[in-house]
Amino acid sequence: MSKTKYRVGIIGCGSIGTYYATAFQQLQDRVEVVAACDILEEKVNALVERFEIPSAYTDMRQMLSKERLDIVGVTTHNREHVEPTIAAAEAGAKAILCEKPMALNMNDADRAVKACEQAGTKLAIDHTMRYEPNWCRVKQMVDDGALGALLHIEVQNYGDTSTLLHNGTHSCDAIRWFGGDPEWVVATVDRRDERERVTSFFGLNNGVTALLMTGGHWNYRLDGCFILEGSEGRIEVRPQRGWQPLIRLWKKDGGLGDFREGEQIEAIGSEIVGNSTGNVPSEGAWEMVACLDEDRESVSSGYDGRIALEMCLAAYESERLGQVKITFPLTQKASPLELMLTSGQLPYIPAREYGWELG
Repeated sequence: MSKTKYRVGIIGCGSIGTYYATAFQQLQDRVEVVAACDILEEKVNALVERFEIPSAYTDMRQMLSKERLDIVGVTTHNREHVEPTIAAAEAGAKAILCEKPMALNMNDADRAVKACEQAGTKLAIDHTMRYEPNWCRVKQMVDDGALGALLHIEVQNYGDTSTLLHNGTHSCDAIRWFGGDPEWVVATVDRRDERERVTSFFGLNNGVTALLMTGGHWNYRLDGCFILEGSEGRIEVRPQRGWQPLIRLWKKDGGLGDFREGEQIEAIGSEIVGNSTGNVPSEGAWEMVACLDEDRESVSSGYDGRIALEMCLAAYESERLGQVKITFPLTQKASPLELMLTSGQLPYIPAREYGWELG
C-alpha cells in the first residue's frame, strides 16, 4: 500500500471545519493539514492556532495556488460549496471532500461535477452514513438478504436542522443507497409556523417505494428513524450517539410474540476513532486517503451527491407544480425552492432555508 503523505487544506473554518481538522489530524501518519482558509480572519486564525496548522489564508485562490494541496475539505456555508469545489479542482487538488449539499440547484451541481471530471479530481460528498461502520453493516445485511426482498423504506427526519436541503440530503442519499435510483416522486411542502415540513413519496427503479417525512416544529436537534421493510423482516435504525445508530431487527420467522421489541443489534465502534464514531467525519477523511491510494471513486462520490440533491429538488418541484408526480431525471435546472420563494408561493423562513448558516 502507498505510504504517500498527502497535503490537506480546509476551506471554511466554522464548526464543520473544526470537525474536518480533527478528522484529518487523526490520520497524521498519512496526511498533514498544511493550510486553512476563511473569509473571516478571526475564524481562520482560531483554527490554525488550535490545530497548529502552518498557514492561514483569507483568499482561497491564494491558498490553492501556493500550497500544492492533495486533498481539500470544503466546509463553507451551504450556499458556498460550489465555487470552492471548482477552484480546488482547477488548482490541481487530487481529492475533495465537500459538505452536503454539494450545490443548491442542478446547474451548479453539474458545474462542480464537470470541473472535477476535467481535472481528474476525485469528488466526495460527506453523506456520513455511507462511511459510518454501523450503517455500513446494515447495508450489508440488506444486501445479503437478511430482510428477504426489500419492499419499502420509511424515513422520519425531524428536528430544527432537518430542512430538506440541509439534513434531508442525508436521508435522500440513504434511500437511494439502500433502495436504488429514483424514478418518480410526489411531494408536499408546508412552511407555516416558520418551519418547513416536507412529505415525499418516491418510486425507485427496482420496485421499492420510499416515504420521507422531514421537518418539524420542535427545538431539538435531529431525531427520527429509518425503517427498512422486507419480505422476511424489518430493520429500524434510530439516532443514538453522533452518527452511531441504535439498530433493531425483526425477523418473520421469529414469530409475532417478540415482534414488538425486536432484537437489538449491538453497535460497533470505528476502527479510526473507537466508540466516539460519528462525532467527527473521520471515516470520510480516511476515505479520501483510500481513494487516492487505490485510485478509485469514493463510495460517496460527487455523482452520488448529485442524485441526492436531485431527489430533494424534485420534491420541491412537485410542490411548485401543484403536488404532481415528477419523473427523473429532473428537467428543472434552477432551484424550485428559490423559484417558489421569489414568486411568493412559499414564504422565506429566516435562518432556515439551508440549515443554521444564517442564524
